[in-house]
Amino acid sequence: MENALQNIKRIIIYSFLIISFIYVFSLSPKLYANYPNGNTAGFFLRFSFPSQASLGMTGKFDTVPFMFSGIFNIGISSKGWAWFGVSASADWWGLKHRIGEVGRSIAWIYFGPGAEADIEFGNNYWNLALAFRLPLGVSFIVDRDWEIFLQIAPGFNVIAIGNDGFSTFGWYPSNTGWTFSKFFRFSGDFGFRYWF
Repeated sequence: MENALQNIKRIIIYSFLIISFIYVFSLSPKLYANYPNGNTAGFFLRFSFPSQASLGMTGKFDTVPFMFSGIFNIGISSKGWAWFGVSASADWWGLKHRIGEVGRSIAWIYFGPGAEADIEFGNNYWNLALAFRLPLGVSFIVDRDWEIFLQIAPGFNVIAIGNDGFSTFGWYPSNTGWTFSKFFRFSGDFGFRYWF
C-alpha cells in the first residue's frame, strides 16, 4: 500500500514536470509556423488497453486551443464484446514541431496534456471515469488542408465510480484494492482531419 502511494506521488510529480517543460518549450511562435490553423473536423479508429476498439470524431475550433474528440467504444473480451460506451476528450498540444517533408506532405510531431471522460455499460456493469492523458502524435499535412495522423496516448484514471465502487488512481478501497488495468490506460489512434 505504501509503495503504491509512493508510485502515485512520483507519477504526479513527473507529470507536473513534463507539463511545465511543454509549457515553457511551447512559448516560441516559430514552432507553429506553417501548421494549419482554423477549424478542423475528422474521424479516427482507436485500439486501447484495457481491450477496446473505438470509432471517434475529432475537431477543433479556431478560438479554442484544445483538440476535442467524441468516441464510441466497444470493450472486447475472449467471448466477444463485453461492454459499450462513449467518451469525450480534450487535448492541448503544448508542442508542435515540424520534422520535415515526406513526399508531398509535411511531417509534424505534437505532444501535450489532455483529459478524457467516459461512461461504459454492459451486463451487470457500469462505470464512469475521468482520466489524465498525454497524447504524442505524428501528423502529415497534405495539400495544406488535409491531415493524416498517428497518435499514442498513455494515461491514467484519476477518478472512477461504478458497480465496483469508487476509485482514485485505480485503487478501489471497498472492493479489489489497487488494479493496474483500472489505473493505467493506453490508446493508439489513426485518422484524418480536414482544416477549413
